[in-house]
Amino acid sequence: MFLNKRSMPLELLYYNSLSFRKELSKQEKHEKEMIKKGYEGECQYDQILDEVGHENIYVIRDVYLKIGNTDTQYDTIIISENRVVINEIKNYTGDYRYESNRWFRNNKPINDNAFAQLDRAKGKLMNLMDDADLHVKVEAALIFTSDDFRLTSEDQRIWQETIVRNNLRKYLRQFYNERLENKAKSIANTIRNSVVDNTYFEKTADINQLRRGLYCGECGNFNLIKKRFQFICAECETIESHDSHLLRAMHDYKYLFYNQPMTQRIFTYLINDEVNKSTIYRFFQKHCHINKKGNYTTYTLKYHNLEEALKINRKTQRYKDRLVKNR
Repeated sequence: MFLNKRSMPLELLYYNSLSFRKELSKQEKHEKEMIKKGYEGECQYDQILDEVGHENIYVIRDVYLKIGNTDTQYDTIIISENRVVINEIKNYTGDYRYESNRWFRNNKPINDNAFAQLDRAKGKLMNLMDDADLHVKVEAALIFTSDDFRLTSEDQRIWQETIVRNNLRKYLRQFYNERLENKAKSIANTIRNSVVDNTYFEKTADINQLRRGLYCGECGNFNLIKKRFQFICAECETIESHDSHLLRAMHDYKYLFYNQPMTQRIFTYLINDEVNKSTIYRFFQKHCHINKKGNYTTYTLKYHNLEEALKINRKTQRYKDRLVKNR
C-alpha cells in the first residue's frame, strides 16, 4: 500500500511557474524538459504498480532521508516483512551502453553513473537499518520505464539490478507474495522518521525579471478584466474568482522564491497591486500558515499541489469560476 503521495519535484514546480512569468532560456527549457521526463517516468511506474497491486507491501515514494550527516533521495522504497527494496526510476530513451563502470549514450560518454548512485543509496539505507537494529535484507534495482530504451553491456553483474519496461510487470508481481507484520511496520516507521525536506533545491528567481500581475489559469494571458469579485480573461473569457487567482500567484511565489520568507508587501508587488490588501489579508488567513516574530509576519501557502488547492477552494467559493478550455 502507498504510504505517501508522489509530489511533483520542486525543480519542475519552479520551472512551471517561471515559464508563465518570463521567457525561459534554452538551458532552462532543457532542464525543465529533463525533469518533466523523469517525473513522467515515475508516474508511469506508479500506475503500473497500482495495476499490478501493492496490498502486501508498504510503498514510500519520492523522499529525502537524513542518514548520518547526509541527505539521500529515494524514488521508491518497497517494504515487506523480509526485505527492503530500493527502486530508482529512470525514464531514459535511446541506445545506451555500460562499459568499465561508465555510461555511454549513442557512443558518447555521459557523466551520470546510475549504478554508482544506486549503490550509494543502498549503502545508506543499510546503515539506517543497522543503526535502528533492524536486521533486514536490502535490495536495489534500476527501473527503466520507457519502451524506447535499449541497454547493452558485457558486465553481467548489472543485469541483476536492471529492470526494463517489458519486464516491469513481472518484476513487480513478485511482491504479491510478501507479507506485512510488526517488523515491516517498524521498518516503515524508521524510514518515515528519517524523512527531511529537499535541502538541495536552491533555485531562486529574480523578481525584477518576472512579469508581475495575475494571469489566466486556462490560457496564461495577463490581460484580465477586473470585476468586483472576479477576473475575466480578455483572451479566452475564462472567469476566475480573486481567491483562485491569489492561490495561483501564491503557488508561483512559493516555488519561485522557495527559500525566502513571503511578506504581504512583496506578494502585493508580485501581483502588481491587482487585488486590494484587505482581500489579500483574508486570503492569507484562510490559505496560509502564518509565522509571526514580533512585528514581522510572513506567510506560507498550505498546499503543495495547486490543482488540489483550487479544487478545495472551488467547493466553497461564493463567486464561482467558469473555465473555458484553452483555444
